[in-house]
Amino acid sequence: MTLPGPGDFRDETELELLGRRVHVLELSREVSTTMPVYPGHVGVAFWEHLTHEQVRRQRLPPDSPFRGYAVRGFVGSEHISTHVDAIWHFNPDHPELTIDRVPWEHLITAAAWIDVSDVEPRGYITLERAKRALDEAQVTLQEGMTLLYYTGIAQAWDDPFRFLGEFPGLDEEASLWLLDQGIVNLGTDAVSTDTLADPSYPNHRAHADRRVIH
Repeated sequence: MTLPGPGDFRDETELELLGRRVHVLELSREVSTTMPVYPGHVGVAFWEHLTHEQVRRQRLPPDSPFRGYAVRGFVGSEHISTHVDAIWHFNPDHPELTIDRVPWEHLITAAAWIDVSDVEPRGYITLERAKRALDEAQVTLQEGMTLLYYTGIAQAWDDPFRFLGEFPGLDEEASLWLLDQGIVNLGTDAVSTDTLADPSYPNHRAHADRRVIH
């Protein structure tokens, strides 16, 4: 096997992990200054904090063979791009349940992927639609799993106004039923699990009550 060289990053690859050949797919979005940012959240900024030349001139003796190092600064919300909502984010009664307290078993799990991209923007993903999507995928949810659902809004990443608002969300009945199946995590291609058309945030409230991340 030929190992990839520096800079040979790929979104999708196969590799040996703990004695098994596994298929790895990178799901994270790039963090950039032009990416969509949820309304009200701080934007993204990068800057050159230290350059190689600055280090060579200011921190190294003239005879040092070292060429210096570069350091970049970064500012951004903890909820930019691909991220996990800690329980404290949506449940103020549990300030102890911050992201550093999430167990690995709720992050590295078996997962199911369903397609609900036919649900209208700003509409609800109902229990009937979620069950039908699971049937179409031939998946039975089990305790300890993660559910990933695709709304199709990922295709609008380069259109921030559309990406940040024109997506469906899970209604309360669907949210509670999924939690009843024992899922420990929930993921989507949208910026939120709740449609912005419903300020009552039914999915966030369900996960807050059950103390389940998404």
